[in-house]
Amino acid sequence: MHVLKNGHSVIGVFVLLCLAIAFLGCATTSQMQALEEKTQQALETAEKALKDAQSAKAGVEDSARYSREAAAGARRAEDAASRAEKAAIASEASADRAERMAKKSEDIFNRLTAK
Repeated sequence: MHVLKNGHSVIGVFVLLCLAIAFLGCATTSQMQALEEKTQQALETAEKALKDAQSAKAGVEDSARYSREAAAGARRAEDAASRAEKAAIASEASADRAERMAKKSEDIFNRLTAK
């Protein structure tokens, strides 16, 4: 009977030891609240990072669009400059032709008036 009494004592001590370990391993309410706050902060940070990334992506897309538009504008400006240069050359040729015709007209007039 004495052994059984000691066996119950050992079992009782073992159960108390297990309960102590179990309670020591559990988080307190304040620890749980702190963990929830940290989790919420991490979620908010992740959401902000996602919004920033989306904003940056939109900025890059806008920048690419503006770059394409600027390149197209530069091509149009180059084409216009080329057309202006060709027009200037044609205008110079027309002016030379007009000068030659004026010179011929003057020569003819001078020959007619000299007679």
